[in-house]
Amino acid sequence: MFRVIGYLLIVISIIHVVIGVWIFAGPLTDIIQNGIFNTVAPDPFAPYFDREDAFWQFMIAAPLLLTLGQLCCWAEAQRITLPAFLGWNLLAISLVGVFLEPISGFWLLILPAFLILIASRRATTRLTKSTEYEDFLK
Repeated sequence: MFRVIGYLLIVISIIHVVIGVWIFAGPLTDIIQNGIFNTVAPDPFAPYFDREDAFWQFMIAAPLLLTLGQLCCWAEAQRITLPAFLGWNLLAISLVGVFLEPISGFWLLILPAFLILIASRRATTRLTKSTEYEDFLK
């Protein structure tokens, strides 16, 4: 189940970058044309809000989603169940994001959050049943 979650998060991160480059083409071009280094917020008292939006909302969030997706794929390959708190955190982030910005991609994170919670619950149930079975055999 985690592999599906992982691939879903990786696809969401790719969509995030594509839309971010499309929406913030101007500010991203400005960052590149100004030499990239220290061009997002060179003067904190005179900020470039469009560049900061492009950087924080899209170019930083996407690699974090990609990393989370890769972690889910890795966990599946290792046959490790991710903890439920990861699903709860992702669900909380997505719900707060949906509440504050309903027309956004935060909706896409709700499904992976629920899938992580379901997988964690199933693993906990399996562990409990196997422990009960072992106790029965004693």
